[in-house]
Amino acid sequence: MFHFRQYSAPKQRPLIMGIVNATGDSFSEGAASAAGSALDRALRLLDDGADLLDIGGESTRPGAREIPPEEEIERILPVIRGIRSARPGAVLSVDTRKSEVAAAVLECGVEIINDVSLLRYDAALARVTAEGGAALVLSHSRGTPETMRSAEFHDYGDDVVAAVAAELAAAKQLALEAGVAEENLIVDPGIGFAKTPEQDWELLRRSGEFRRLGPVLVGMSRKSFLGSFLQRPEPSERVSGTLAVALCLADSGVDILRVHDVRPMRDALLVRAKLRE
Repeated sequence: MFHFRQYSAPKQRPLIMGIVNATGDSFSEGAASAAGSALDRALRLLDDGADLLDIGGESTRPGAREIPPEEEIERILPVIRGIRSARPGAVLSVDTRKSEVAAAVLECGVEIINDVSLLRYDAALARVTAEGGAALVLSHSRGTPETMRSAEFHDYGDDVVAAVAAELAAAKQLALEAGVAEENLIVDPGIGFAKTPEQDWELLRRSGEFRRLGPVLVGMSRKSFLGSFLQRPEPSERVSGTLAVALCLADSGVDILRVHDVRPMRDALLVRAKLRE
């Protein structure tokens, strides 16, 4: 059984989780995220210094359509098998909300399931993850990728951090009841998922408060809150902004940074660690 809290990781910086989209319509990479080239991109991210990879076969960008689990599995299994063949020791996560997909990838030895639906889409996902002995990322969201930009999902009362933490805590309890080990639960405040840019900034400023729920993962790479603030409409132009956010998150104790640009992220974190010696 995989135990995330026993995972051997550098203590002087957060883990770097490289994003491997096999969707063909990623918000940041567009057609360059095609499944056919995903293995090459995954191996390159490992060469660039990724500590682990997060592989996704269904786009969760705003407005993305749902695909059948069979199609999602068909996109990602060849990538997982290729990585396992070329880099047997790589730690792999799969970004899915479907228990059928989780069951298929866990048979290939995937260590982490990353659920962006907060266990709302498929009640069986936590149980399947527990039976597979894997870790589970509980990523906060409301609605679905098709509906999450609706204003009805953006009401968090007077304190967005407290509201998100409460919903994460409720999902964590469901996961524990389904058998997921406490040491295998990771929380993600869900930057960009059913939040306004102002709410994203507040969640990032106070990201350390989520550590009371367990290890914290943050996926802020190239996202639209940076684009609107920096006036950078193209996601590929938001790398420097992503690095600045990451350095602040590292100071707040975030455990995992989920990013597209692994090499500059690794360099920035190594320099930070050197200066803090």
